[in-house]
Amino acid sequence: LESELVSLIFTFLLFLRTDSSQAPEQHIIVYNPLAWNTTTFINITVTYPMASVYDEDGKPVSAQIQTSPESISTYDLYIHVTLSGLQYKKYVIKYATTPCIKESECWPTYTGKVVKFDRQRINGSKKTGRRLLPVMNECYRLMIDQDTNLLHSITDRETQRTVKMTQQFGEYYVNGDVHQGPISDNYIFTANGSAIPVFKAVGMEIVPGKLMTEIRQYFYSEENDTDFKYVMYTRLYRVPEQHKGELLCHRIEQNYRIGPLEVNREAILRTVTDLRTDKTIFTDNNGFQILKRPYKMFVNNTLARNYYPMVRTAYIEDDSTRLVLLSERSHGVSSQDQGQVEVMLHRRLWNNQEWNLGYNLTLNDSSVVQPVLWMMLGSKSTTSRLYPRAGLALEHRPVVMLIDSPKKAWDVREPRRHYAVPVDPVLLPANLHLLSLNVPGWRYSSNHTKHLEHILKGKAGNVDPDFGRVMLRILHLYEVGEDPVLSQPATIDLKEVLRSLGTVRTVEERSLTGTWDLSELRRWKWRTSGNNSQEWTNPYTRVTEDFNVTILPKEIRTFFVLFK
Repeated sequence: LESELVSLIFTFLLFLRTDSSQAPEQHIIVYNPLAWNTTTFINITVTYPMASVYDEDGKPVSAQIQTSPESISTYDLYIHVTLSGLQYKKYVIKYATTPCIKESECWPTYTGKVVKFDRQRINGSKKTGRRLLPVMNECYRLMIDQDTNLLHSITDRETQRTVKMTQQFGEYYVNGDVHQGPISDNYIFTANGSAIPVFKAVGMEIVPGKLMTEIRQYFYSEENDTDFKYVMYTRLYRVPEQHKGELLCHRIEQNYRIGPLEVNREAILRTVTDLRTDKTIFTDNNGFQILKRPYKMFVNNTLARNYYPMVRTAYIEDDSTRLVLLSERSHGVSSQDQGQVEVMLHRRLWNNQEWNLGYNLTLNDSSVVQPVLWMMLGSKSTTSRLYPRAGLALEHRPVVMLIDSPKKAWDVREPRRHYAVPVDPVLLPANLHLLSLNVPGWRYSSNHTKHLEHILKGKAGNVDPDFGRVMLRILHLYEVGEDPVLSQPATIDLKEVLRSLGTVRTVEERSLTGTWDLSELRRWKWRTSGNNSQEWTNPYTRVTEDFNVTILPKEIRTFFVLFK
């Protein structure tokens, strides 16, 4: 009751501070596409120096506002949101035309103030590591070297392990003349040598804040250049009290701005650590299975042949510590040296091969790209528990929908009534992911044999979708033995999970594509060599009569769910 009273008093004071006839407000909806509860931050670009955020019940929401690095006339508003699975929330943003003089006047919106540092020249003879600046949250402590304005080390505060680490951009020079040797194009990567550093000076700004600290690093080709060539934004978040945010705390968020590149350049981000990795990297070849990629020597093109696809995850590790990189899109990734990982971020290529020119496969792309990576550092047990869910949290971030533009505020004395009927969230255990939930775009018989007969006979069917039937796919995120708890089979009640969508009538288990009824599917059997004394038993379990189903590690189950 005491905390509720304090909240109401602050809300009243904030309403008094805002003149409803002058200050504009804006309405947004934020949707969580994951079937888990999530705590995170969303970012909105605004044109006002101060804003107060309220939820549907009129309660103030924690936020941080700071000047945008992309424009001197805009501000970045970071809003702390807590959302249930497949749920949305409405928020009201009340703007003020003047910034707060005292922090208490704007609670719980905090202001991040930019601190600028001198540009530092980069050369091999310069002494470094003498002036280290800490930036930290509850999970990590980053040390920034003020002699270079580059990252120096990261400490995992859970294990107190400090890993020396630097990050820098480089470019591979590639050949574009087929008469001079191998070329690079859409399908081929052939470098003329190692990646060359593309900067000689680094500028830096740090925006410390109560909820988030942002490090802005600007990379210049020459020491006295006016315009930078590359940008890196690194963010550490702090979880507000009374909120659970393990995934939020354990992520080091990085955004990059790269381009336009010169022709026949391939840009990379190289992260160098003191981990003893033997040049071995682990990647998710297809977003599903982690594969070990030891460094191999070849007669030709060794560098490129040690590059592998990273759909969502890549990591390097030693005996005790692991550095994980998570991506929102596919990249090429490699470990060319001890304790090193590099990610291909952008390419601009042209060559004179006739076939490539005829099919426009040269990638002569002058665009600016802004990829996002999340980093995690910690013990193998901690990162194994967190990275599968963190990768999905990056890929499926909350969707922000702007309902209107800033306009005249509503009268705060006018009562706001809520007529919407509350809808239960769709929630799965932490080791399961809702891979698909959609209405199939066809209405043919669930019996695939009958469907084929109808096609052969030319029998026309109803082409409209059946909104009473939903295709559901559920994925187990963990491999056997990856985590002592999360790697266990998970049993769920489909009727309870999908309660907010309606009353489940029947459940049909299907093949992965949804084409075949699994009970009628007859798989091919292959002769195998080896020890056949131990016959393999299929651990697969069917859906029970009360709609319970057990998902095994790394299993994908597909269902047609029919509602009453």
